[in-house]
Amino acid sequence: PAALVDLPTFNSDVLDPSRSDGDLAVQACADDPQVAFHAIRNLTRIGRGVVTLRWSQLGFGRTSTTSPVGQTPRNLMGFKDGTNNLKSDETSELDAHVWVGAGDGPAWMRNGSYVVVRRIRMLLEVWDRSTLGDQEQTIGRSKEVGAPLGERVEHTPLDLAARRDGKLVIPADAHVRLAAPETNHGIKLLRRGYSFTDGIDPVRNQLDAGLFFIAYQRDPRTGFIPVQERLARTDALNEYIRHETSGIYAVPPGVRPGGYVGETLLST
Repeated sequence: PAALVDLPTFNSDVLDPSRSDGDLAVQACADDPQVAFHAIRNLTRIGRGVVTLRWSQLGFGRTSTTSPVGQTPRNLMGFKDGTNNLKSDETSELDAHVWVGAGDGPAWMRNGSYVVVRRIRMLLEVWDRSTLGDQEQTIGRSKEVGAPLGERVEHTPLDLAARRDGKLVIPADAHVRLAAPETNHGIKLLRRGYSFTDGIDPVRNQLDAGLFFIAYQRDPRTGFIPVQERLARTDALNEYIRHETSGIYAVPPGVRPGGYVGETLLST
């Protein structure tokens, strides 16, 4: 598909080629990580001689909600993540921003989506040395309740024009400002990321932990790529994170009763 483009190199990238890309992506989810582990193990065993496991990432605890009910989860930096994420009941928004339409490309991708995955290492030792005020200015929200700076309720709409003493309440380089649809021509992504922790980095003697970013969109060329290009240039959060792995994949539409994943492609 024309939309399945190679991701460009962004300013904040420090990618490990051995843990990036690949031809086929499989996501296994379970309440118990042992179940997910054995699902991948058995798929690898079944495919031996035909496919080789290139890289994998174990994650835990969803870091952004897609449900209209329940609390917004927190990431490893301690902030609520995904307050303004698309929700499962916003069908018109999902049609506009997530699901591939009839005229978007090959017929086998209709009602499918494109997913971008990024292993984003959080430099938690550096983050923990910063003050609460600096952290909130970096994100653009309060750490305690997740409200936009200057507000008291989490789901209060962002007021990007608000000023106090002549200065922007939400700084010009705050993460929420640069990622907001209002500053990105209305672009919205469906994020379903997870936290990860892989022990200690022996080179730096620091935690190897962060966010395994997963985002679905109708077209990466008008979705993730322009948003990330903007974030990579001026996001204050770049001081505390490092993008280490990357991949982009076409996700076929859902399975009908009696069908199988990829049937729209393989039956044509």
